[in-house]
Amino acid sequence: MKAALLVALSLIQPAHSWYPYECCSDHDCEPVQDAVEVPGGYQTHGIFVPLSKVRPSKDGNFHWCHRGDYVFCFFAPLAG
Repeated sequence: MKAALLVALSLIQPAHSWYPYECCSDHDCEPVQDAVEVPGGYQTHGIFVPLSKVRPSKDGNFHWCHRGDYVFCFFAPLAG
């Protein structure tokens, strides 16, 4: 039983596993629930994120890597 639990836990990816290092240095990234597309980018938490900082999301959800009001990277679902 313990062996099965250890195997299952080893398959769970850490929260920062797919965020590029240059976006967050393995910190400051999290899912975003309130993002909306606006002309020229996205708006979330009252902060405008220009398209130059937008990358495709690997899980189909919005995420951002930020510290305070500075956004390093923003991940958005690909348009389908």
